[in-house]
Amino acid sequence: MEEYGPPPLFRQGLPARLRFILFLFASVLLILIDGRFRALDDFRSAISDVTAPMVRALEWPGEAVSSASEYFVSKARLRDENQRLTEENQRLSLAVAHLTEMQQENERLRRLVNAVPRTASQVVTAEVLGHMPDPFTRRLRINLGSDDGLLVGMPVIAADGVVGQVSRVVHKSAEVNLLTDHRQQLSVFVARTGEHYVLGGNGSDLTNLLFVLPGADLKEGDTLLTSGLDHIFPRNILAGTVRSVTHQPGETYARVEVAMPDYDDAQFVTVILVDPNPTAELDASDKKDSSLRRRRER
Repeated sequence: MEEYGPPPLFRQGLPARLRFILFLFASVLLILIDGRFRALDDFRSAISDVTAPMVRALEWPGEAVSSASEYFVSKARLRDENQRLTEENQRLSLAVAHLTEMQQENERLRRLVNAVPRTASQVVTAEVLGHMPDPFTRRLRINLGSDDGLLVGMPVIAADGVVGQVSRVVHKSAEVNLLTDHRQQLSVFVARTGEHYVLGGNGSDLTNLLFVLPGADLKEGDTLLTSGLDHIFPRNILAGTVRSVTHQPGETYARVEVAMPDYDDAQFVTVILVDPNPTAELDASDKKDSSLRRRRER
């Protein structure tokens, strides 16, 4: 083994194995002494105080990289969370808007059902498709027609009162002349006094009471209701409210303007399925009697 050992010039001191055993024994002895008597606590604290700044300096680059990566990850996560909350907020807003619209539509339908008189045995509810683009008439279009039993002349009402009469019918839709149309007239009475009048449209947003004498008991704010004398519109449906009563000297009749309910935003109306010509049989009978009388006279 001599040939594998160090040269004689470098041989000095104890052998390496012996030194390793001595250092190991010393280390174990120090550990036992320190564990039993805590003799090296002050020395260990001093060493920790000296080495702590160096350890902190060595750890700082890793912590900086970790903090930077966490910053960018947190920023990306925050952006994704913000986008998710924004989308959820938009969905909730749409749901609330849809719910509000359904509640409003339900309320309008409930009011419309309550507006239908009990004497009306057959009615259908129609959706308003829009107003007709005709500057000379005041009409609206609904989504029901002859296939649903509609006939020209049938009365149409809404939750706030009288709308008008069906003026034109096709298979799947119909047109309704509003009460404000210049061709429409309606028998009404004043709720306060019970006096009967004829209400006629003038092509504007207002209607007029026709043939009102100057001394008639009419006041601003009087409510006008359908009289039912025409056997088409049921009785006691709101037809309008007196807006003004004026009389010019020399004129035969007073001018009475009547404000109508606002139907611009109406979405649903009710058509009362009644005979639009209730006197047709009587007229035919009268014509038949007149013809027989003429024949007898001959």
